[in-house]
Amino acid sequence: MKTWRDDQIALTREIIENVDIIAFTFSLIGTNKGCYLDHLDGRFGYITMEDALSYRYRVFNYESDALEGEYNSLDALIEDGWKVST
Repeated sequence: MKTWRDDQIALTREIIENVDIIAFTFSLIGTNKGCYLDHLDGRFGYITMEDALSYRYRVFNYESDALEGEYNSLDALIEDGWKVST
């Protein structure tokens, strides 16, 4: 089964749990929508700062803003193949 490296998973956990202000507010690719995420299958999404602060783990598609998934925990989000874009 394909998975992200342990250091990528640890960074994802650290950034989302601590709501790293830079990760949630700075964008090199245009309009900032939140913390950008990559999926193992190549999708590109984001989680909003408001959701992270509320321990709500919803991932939205970067292009369409459609809901890609909603997770009960950060662990579930990671286990489904998402990580913070680096």
